[in-house]
Amino acid sequence: MTGENVKINTLERKDLIDGVIAKHKRFIEEYTGEFKELDEKVTSLNEQADSAIANKESVVERVDVLKEKRQQLYHQAENLLGDFFSFDDIAKDDNKLIHSINDGIIKIKPSTIIANEKQIVDEISSKLLQISLDKEDVKKLILLIKARVDEALASSVELNSITGSDGKFNDSFFKLNSELKDTLPRHGWLKSRIENHTEGLKYWEDTASGKVVTLDEAVEQDKVVEA
Repeated sequence: MTGENVKINTLERKDLIDGVIAKHKRFIEEYTGEFKELDEKVTSLNEQADSAIANKESVVERVDVLKEKRQQLYHQAENLLGDFFSFDDIAKDDNKLIHSINDGIIKIKPSTIIANEKQIVDEISSKLLQISLDKEDVKKLILLIKARVDEALASSVELNSITGSDGKFNDSFFKLNSELKDTLPRHGWLKSRIENHTEGLKYWEDTASGKVVTLDEAVEQDKVVEA
């Protein structure tokens, strides 16, 4: 009878350990599938959120650069315009054109409406071509001024195209961040469960391979993993 009891107890202990191992494997497989999906989602959300912030900062920086560049170019055009008065033989009509061009530059500098700015730049370009003083230095001066106002207008066009997009990137970031906050608790819980069940599986596989534990120890270890 004693030998039979030992055999029965041994089988019950082995069955218990096999059952615990199978349980841990089942939970690991179940949780791992969902965790992989959420982990990919978390990675994607983080990358998109980082991209949204980077794009917002890039737009803000570019807006500042374009505003400063625009003002400097119109200021340079205004200064170059003053060089016309270094010529002693400037005609009266040319003098009027130069003053009219200067008025246009003064008017254009604070402008925020791109259509108005384009119109004034076109008028400035037309008036520059009407200057009659036929000297090589004058021709070069006309080209320099035209290049400045054209480049300033190009800055305004680009500025107009990106103004407000920083707000869109900001809204996108908050939306992504909100979705990330909703996802992270489950993601963290699954990660913790997988780690616990992986530790439990290793423990019982080591036990099955030769380590001796009591049934009470088995029950307590299983409770710890499930906690």
